[in-house]
Amino acid sequence: MNFINEKILKIFNNVDLWIKLLEKTLLIIAIIIVATIGVKILNKIIDYIMTTRDNANKKFNIKFNEKRSETLLKLVKSAVRYTVYFIAFFQILAIVGINTTSIVASAGIASVAIGFGAQNLVKDIISGFFIILEGQFDVGDNVKIYNQAAFIAEGSVLSLGLRSTKIRSKGGEIYFIPNGTINQVINYSLTYNLAICEFPINIETTIEDLENEVQSILDFANNNDAYKSYLYKHDKLRLDAIDKIEDNIAYITIVGKAKAGKNSSIETMLRRDFYNVFKDRLKGKDEK
Repeated sequence: MNFINEKILKIFNNVDLWIKLLEKTLLIIAIIIVATIGVKILNKIIDYIMTTRDNANKKFNIKFNEKRSETLLKLVKSAVRYTVYFIAFFQILAIVGINTTSIVASAGIASVAIGFGAQNLVKDIISGFFIILEGQFDVGDNVKIYNQAAFIAEGSVLSLGLRSTKIRSKGGEIYFIPNGTINQVINYSLTYNLAICEFPINIETTIEDLENEVQSILDFANNNDAYKSYLYKHDKLRLDAIDKIEDNIAYITIVGKAKAGKNSSIETMLRRDFYNVFKDRLKGKDEK
């Protein structure tokens, strides 16, 4: 009993021991405080970046998914929080005297072994994360996908996951594309497509009269519900240019902003209406 009491008294009287314990305790508290503050600062930076991106999308009328943005915000914040606390945890282990080198080495060997077997999977997941983070495309978008300038697929996005993307082509084929192979993306659905038609029309009287006839067709189109359903926002079809006049033939270009993927529908209706009015004066078929 006396032996135990002596040991306890010795510990209580060991000033160096208490100083070391106090130092380690203060270091641990400091690490926790720094980690907590660091997480809050990083969260503020992430909020600023995501808010700036969303505001820019709204300003330039670029389509984006608010729910996806919220999900990404939570995902990025969680990843940052766990990374910071993981580093802080290992620092605390080192302070209390636990050898973290062996733990890291063991984890490293396991990671290398797993990495060799699943490097393509990891690449796909990382690529998928950045596709979603950057908002390159979303479900329902019309896209064309390349890998190092080599064409892969074109069509409508059916699903977008962390590992792969599913696309349906115009012919109905379904493509399952690993995200790691997606190198370049053309997205036709972010804002609008231009509907462009060129018509070579014979000038019967004057160029001014021809312009008035063309404007009458455009006025009809711009007030027609069928056209309006395909036009982007409140845009209108307009006579963009008279490209050239040759052998009494005026080559006129009609341009308008169409909703994503609807430019061909507007062009088809324009060709029909121009043919009905100018069928005896068109030089062959329009060149668009």
